[in-house]
Amino acid sequence: MESLQAPGVGIAFVLGLILVLGNFTAILSIRLAVLGRIAPDTMAGIRTNATRATPDSWDAAHRAAWPWALVLNGLAAIGGVAVMATGSTVTPFLTAAGFAVIFTIAGALAQIIVGHRAATRVLNRK
Repeated sequence: MESLQAPGVGIAFVLGLILVLGNFTAILSIRLAVLGRIAPDTMAGIRTNATRATPDSWDAAHRAAWPWALVLNGLAAIGGVAVMATGSTVTPFLTAAGFAVIFTIAGALAQIIVGHRAATRVLNRK
């Protein structure tokens, strides 16, 4: 790692800000769907055929995904803040960025999988 250079404070800030805002948006969209402020006919929320099939499946999907979004995307947002703070160092910056990106991806996948399964369970009961 001796040949690697730190990205600099400006680049680290921009990358960290993107990670924080993106993960905050993911958390907010799930929360708004749980509260009924985002409907299946909008562009936000967990969008699978099962989740959009009925209002009950939409609600079940977002209620099931809420804890996953809060934890995983919350950790990713914290990682984004760490990215902003570590722009002048190589190893901590790469560690924070990797942490944030992994938890961002994990949050997105968990929301889709958990939400879709919850919606499918609701549809199979009918």
